[in-house]
Amino acid sequence: MSVAIENLTIVFGILARDCKDSLQSNMARVEEIGQVFKDYHVVVYENDSKDGTTEMLKEWTVQNNHVVAICETTNQTTIPHKSEELPYPDKSVYRIEKMVRFRNRVLDEVRSRFEPDLFCFIDIDVESFSSKDVIDAIRQVPDDWGALFASGHSIFRKPDGTEKVSRYQYDSYAFVPDDVDPMKTGEWVIDFIFHEVTAWYLNSLLRSCDYLSCRSAFNGIGIYRWEAIRDLKFCIMQTPELKEVSACFCEHVPFNGEIKKKGYKLYATRKIEVTYNHKNITFKGWYKQWKYSLKVRWFLVFGKHPFKKRAIGVCPQLYFFLFRIKRR
Repeated sequence: MSVAIENLTIVFGILARDCKDSLQSNMARVEEIGQVFKDYHVVVYENDSKDGTTEMLKEWTVQNNHVVAICETTNQTTIPHKSEELPYPDKSVYRIEKMVRFRNRVLDEVRSRFEPDLFCFIDIDVESFSSKDVIDAIRQVPDDWGALFASGHSIFRKPDGTEKVSRYQYDSYAFVPDDVDPMKTGEWVIDFIFHEVTAWYLNSLLRSCDYLSCRSAFNGIGIYRWEAIRDLKFCIMQTPELKEVSACFCEHVPFNGEIKKKGYKLYATRKIEVTYNHKNITFKGWYKQWKYSLKVRWFLVFGKHPFKKRAIGVCPQLYFFLFRIKRR
């Protein structure tokens, strides 16, 4: 398929907080993409920034009349501290509830102002992405698409000062394979090993095809047909296992699930490559990342884990196969 994006309109939705270092370059990338379309607009929701992000966004609205910025002070932390009540703070209801509220605030603003052909959520704090790659990926997306997601990797600083791109996909939290029911996988959301396995598995799948059909993904950029999400809202989704530890699925999982229920296909693509800046992580953090392959291919085989987890050390596909067999 060849999408004639010159005849389409698009709205970008952006959440921002303390991201001044990446904001300037990514604002330019957003404008580069938007200018290829017939028309474009940007809706930004910013909260509680202390590094000059608020001022930079307000200046952007002055310089570019396509941009709307909503800036608020909520006095809430991004990720709460780990505690007995919140053993998984990055996957806690406290954190995801805020993300749900902020993303819905952007969508409500878009509905009240625009009726675009496409909508795009972008994590504006990412290190980099190519505007040309985003444009090309949209042009070539399969006909049956409802949502298109990026591929993402972290950048680490090696002990010798050089940089290394992670071999694992960054956003395993939002990823669900095409034929897995997330409501039957609640215990894996808070399983560290499972996320590392998923990140490795997703990366191997994306290397094999340009457009990978999936049930959910994100990785910093999500592009949607507006008709597929016009009446949708982000929400909290939990299983009984997650409720016990005040955790929940990534907000993208239930949202993307509703798109799929409408009959649209969702794709993750290697054509859009997003990089995340973890350059402040030095030897210890980089070495931990480097050892992931050992965890996947060796430690899990001989470690004290259930058989299904050890099976991944031999074959990731076998792991997901066994997982689905039990859950059917």
